[in-house]
Amino acid sequence: MSPFDTDEPAVIVLTKQPRPGRVKTRLVPALGEEGAAAFHSLLVESTLERALASGLPVGVSLGGGLEGPFAELLRGMGLPLEEQTSGDLGARLRHALRGPGRRIALGTDCPLFDPAWLRLAAEAEAPVAFGPSDDGGYWTVAVDPPQDAVFTDIPWSTEETLAVSLARAEEAGIPVALLPRCYDVDEPPTLTRLRADPRCPLPLRAFLDARLPTA
Repeated sequence: MSPFDTDEPAVIVLTKQPRPGRVKTRLVPALGEEGAAAFHSLLVESTLERALASGLPVGVSLGGGLEGPFAELLRGMGLPLEEQTSGDLGARLRHALRGPGRRIALGTDCPLFDPAWLRLAAEAEAPVAFGPSDDGGYWTVAVDPPQDAVFTDIPWSTEETLAVSLARAEEAGIPVALLPRCYDVDEPPTLTRLRADPRCPLPLRAFLDARLPTA
């Protein structure tokens, strides 16, 4: 079952337990394993705050099990949880976005999206809406009804992810809407970019100020 029985639009945040060496591994050279895991936790917190600020129902698809302090923290926020399914990102997205109603998948690598953009995703008339990211992927995707074509045979985590997803939609005759662009924080240079961004949430800036070298 989905964490929601409503056919109203809802946001599903896909994330993982913050285990050192298992999350934000591309940031380990800059932050270390423990630091990368702590940064991941802050990204999740910021993402959930912004998602909830949209006014839409929010649930979490959690990788790494539904036990432990992190899962209890999420439950304490009143968020419905379900465990992520196995498989590639496409399989996990298909599972998280199963209906009924419009579902909006949100990762935790882009902490600067505007909550109003999720409302745009919820209100888009096209069956699929993507929020492009600067690295060639996307920071969110909304579907209604489920659209397996855009999650099948995709080169995930590459600069071609969105382009191929759009091509799959065109091949299947699925109209697509595009949302505002943002950027992911998943490589060391993007940490510097985030720290310099005036939109950076204060907890994230404080964390980065304490760990990154000064200019």
